[in-house]
Amino acid sequence: MTESTITITKEKQASLNPKLISREEYRAVLRKYLLNEHFKADYKHLISYAISMFVLVSGIFVITHSNILILKVFISFLMGIALTTLTFFLHDLCHGSVVKSGKLQYLLGLTVGIFNLFPTLFWKRVHNYHHARTGNIDDPDRSYIFSEKPKNFIERISYRTRLTKEAYNKILSLLFMSFGFFFYFSNNLIGAFFPKLKDKEDGKFSSVYKLFKARDKVIVCSEIVIIILFQSFLFLEVAKANMITYMLISLIPIAVAHFTAMLYIHTNHFLSPLTGEVDDPLLNSLSLKNPKFIDTIFLNFSHHVEHHLFPYMSPAHYPKVRELLIKFYPERFKLIPMKDAIKLLMTTPRIYKDFTHLVTVDEKIVMDCPCK
Repeated sequence: MTESTITITKEKQASLNPKLISREEYRAVLRKYLLNEHFKADYKHLISYAISMFVLVSGIFVITHSNILILKVFISFLMGIALTTLTFFLHDLCHGSVVKSGKLQYLLGLTVGIFNLFPTLFWKRVHNYHHARTGNIDDPDRSYIFSEKPKNFIERISYRTRLTKEAYNKILSLLFMSFGFFFYFSNNLIGAFFPKLKDKEDGKFSSVYKLFKARDKVIVCSEIVIIILFQSFLFLEVAKANMITYMLISLIPIAVAHFTAMLYIHTNHFLSPLTGEVDDPLLNSLSLKNPKFIDTIFLNFSHHVEHHLFPYMSPAHYPKVRELLIKFYPERFKLIPMKDAIKLLMTTPRIYKDFTHLVTVDEKIVMDCPCK
């Protein structure tokens, strides 16, 4: 983003968000009611890892040895749920809430990354940068800002395939949300390796290059090669070069996992205002109210405000943080059912006009961020 645009936006911030509270201020209040045990590594998390890996491996075995198509499709979607759990496990692992050893974190993360196409080091650096810059201009996880709005025919087509008020077909945009990961990944990868190829106004991707030194880039490239080799092994040796079998044992589970992860990511932040240099998690993030069994399967990933307040805490303790937020900040804490959040995504633009307002591409409709 251009410096002049950033300056103008920051000048508006005080009037648009006059009551920002920093993450540290929230922590100072909440930490008194939390135990030291809540911040220790939660090795029980490894049980979810083991169960999910068992589902993946046994699912591959069943699909490659069964002739019952309905069973194979069912198992494939079940593998997708397991891979989603592993994706959220990888998220917690990289925050240090499962094990503290950096080497063990990396090795476990790599075993997940070869299945869900996540280069471990690359994702960890970008995601931690998101936590450091949440709700700011250079937050890699934010949606479009005004200077980045689609300017040509191709960009407008791309934008209207996303889940937004302006989507060509909202149901199709929802179903194809899993492809959003590749857009996110490729743009960050270009930003990291070829920053000059990114538009100077693209503030969220052009700053990613600072996160990776030459050695880091070699590691990331090695991770990508390992992922390609593993997926090639699945296709050539396990699926015997049968595309349908490969889709069932890999591509469909990946699509399910990426769809679910992107659905959470969209609801986590895209309905909330930007907060600039003051990271106010109760304004720039949103938590979801899910059935308990879904939260159990997906490791309480719906507790996203809670996570941004205490990213190194095991998600097993997020319900306790939620209780405290409801008690101390009942009007400020944003908690809504996922189905309502999805409806809001379908009825609002994905472009920030300023910190607290969304705008359509043609600029004819301006509306408040629904969760501010």
